[in-house]
Amino acid sequence: MATRTVAIQLIRAAIAPAAARGLDVDHVLREAGIPAALLREDAARVTEEQAARLIRVLWLVTGDEMIGLGPMVIPRGTFRMVTLGLIHTPDLRTALRRLIEFAGIGIGFEVTELAGGASTTRMVVTPGGRTRADQLVGAIGIVVGHRFASWLIGREIPLTAVELPEPEPPHADYPPIFGVAPQFDAPAASIAFDSGFLSAPVVRDEGELVAFLRSLPAPLLFRQDYHPATSSRVRRMIERRNAPDLLTVEDVARPLNVSAQHLRRLLRDEGTTFREIKEDVLRDTAIAALVNGRETTEELSDRLGFSEPSAFRRAFRRWTGSPPGAYRLAQG
Repeated sequence: MATRTVAIQLIRAAIAPAAARGLDVDHVLREAGIPAALLREDAARVTEEQAARLIRVLWLVTGDEMIGLGPMVIPRGTFRMVTLGLIHTPDLRTALRRLIEFAGIGIGFEVTELAGGASTTRMVVTPGGRTRADQLVGAIGIVVGHRFASWLIGREIPLTAVELPEPEPPHADYPPIFGVAPQFDAPAASIAFDSGFLSAPVVRDEGELVAFLRSLPAPLLFRQDYHPATSSRVRRMIERRNAPDLLTVEDVARPLNVSAQHLRRLLRDEGTTFREIKEDVLRDTAIAALVNGRETTEELSDRLGFSEPSAFRRAFRRWTGSPPGAYRLAQG
């Protein structure tokens, strides 16, 4: 299965506090296997593993679980202690109330108590300030809270609305991150979900929590598909096929027992198209292979189904703004 990738904007935001403090950013990027030149290209991407390594390196060099993004230093081990206090709660409502209490004490942010109507719950993260960094931490907070809440109850909590207090950026992966397109320029970061999830029992134990913490930050950074939507199923099917560039929508619709027209309509309802998903798979597969460095460009072009290496090179530059060789530097 192809490795997914993330936009370079995440990497820029993560290293900005370290750079402002005069830390050796080049060292951090080398340890993560990310070529520094990619930071200058708005369309650049890195693998999820590279992004996760970057966060782990930043944890070490900053000693801060918020890697310098928050209004105060969060000592290493804080998240572990907080989650140990949540794992023994009977249901999600109790767990979230404890998490809200910690947020106000531990990171200086106000999280509005569970609010909403009988059918919808809304959680709002209000930062202590209005700087860009404050807003970013608020957005990170709702991502982490949502991911961990879903893990606690063992099933994804579909979000019905997401609001972010920032202008819409030109290069971002917000729908894949949240499962829904956010509304931008909001007063504060917030999420909304079905209130029925509040009564869901916490099904994890301490042993599972220890394993979960060892795997961080990936489970909190990257979206987990508990119940894949049509677009996720299509992506997985494309990832498993040889020469994906040659696949047609009919090739994928057939094993799903739907017509090509109906599949297009289902994907359109989820805000995407077959072509977009296929291009994402090709791009992510190519980036992961180039970072790995075990295939030549010619071999990779052939495996992906391109007619010739030059066609692959043109497509890669269109996807990322850089030639394939720029990504091989991650091994240097």
